[in-house]
Amino acid sequence: MAAADLFALQARARRAYEKGRVLLGLRRAAVVLPMAALSVFACDRPTASCVAAALLAAGVIACEWRGQSFGRGARIGLIAGLPPLLLPLIVQASGYMCNASFCTFYPTMCVVGGIAGGALLGTAAVHRGLSFPGLVTAGAVAALCGTLGCLIAGLAGFLGLVVGLGAGAAPVLVRRRA
Repeated sequence: MAAADLFALQARARRAYEKGRVLLGLRRAAVVLPMAALSVFACDRPTASCVAAALLAAGVIACEWRGQSFGRGARIGLIAGLPPLLLPLIVQASGYMCNASFCTFYPTMCVVGGIAGGALLGTAAVHRGLSFPGLVTAGAVAALCGTLGCLIAGLAGFLGLVVGLGAGAAPVLVRRRA
């Protein structure tokens, strides 16, 4: 086999590998579509829902393409982001509606969902032996995922989500270091 043929074969193999990684990312990011649909349907901020969903999908695709701890972090983040995504939406679907100009119930649900998601994130990070870059990736993906549900509460919901994720993950991660 000539050197040129070997080089062409290596280039084809590399393209096939990269294409497979991107397709894996697209398959994993497909879960974002129903999340985005829930957010657009339940929240009165369709533009913000679409932007957050696009960022989430792009992040998952990029992390899965990169692989290693980034891919594991993205998968953990998608799972850890489910409680803060679903809890405010379930509460809204139950019929509880706020009449005041500012409602503290939805931000509280974002904090509670964030704590549950943070606990999931921390536990999964410890069990999977996630490195620091993977942990940061998982936190970012979980925050974007949870944002889709916490858009109901606006900025207060997002801040509650971030505080809850940190509060839920911190005890597990601190215990891991000890």
